[in-house]
Amino acid sequence: FGEATYVRRRYVKAGQESRYPLDKFMGFDKYKHYSVLAVRNILEVSSVATYRNTALAVNCLSGFNISHAQIGNLVKTAGQKIKEQQEADSRYDAQTAKKQVPVLYLEGDG
Repeated sequence: FGEATYVRRRYVKAGQESRYPLDKFMGFDKYKHYSVLAVRNILEVSSVATYRNTALAVNCLSGFNISHAQIGNLVKTAGQKIKEQQEADSRYDAQTAKKQVPVLYLEGDG
C-alpha cells in the first residue's frame, strides 16, 4: 500500500538493441511509462471531464504529472487497442461452425 519507487536499468548488448527488462516485466509499452491501472483511471476520469481538467485532477491527486496532450494520446491509443480487440474477436465468431451429429450422448452426476 502506498507509493513504490523503482530504478530502471538499460541493458546494452553489442550488435543488438538496448532494452529495459523491467518495462517488459511490468507490461509497459515502449515510450509509455504509465501502469495499466493508472491509464484505466485516467481514461475513466477523461470520459466525464475535459482533457485539461483530467490532467489537473491527475497532477493534484497522483505522484506524477501528465499534460492534457498526453491524455489525448492515451485516449486515442486505448481506442485503437479496443478496436483491434473487437476486430480480432469478430474473426473468431465467423469461424465457429456447429458440427451436426446424428446422436448426442450426455452424462452427468446427480
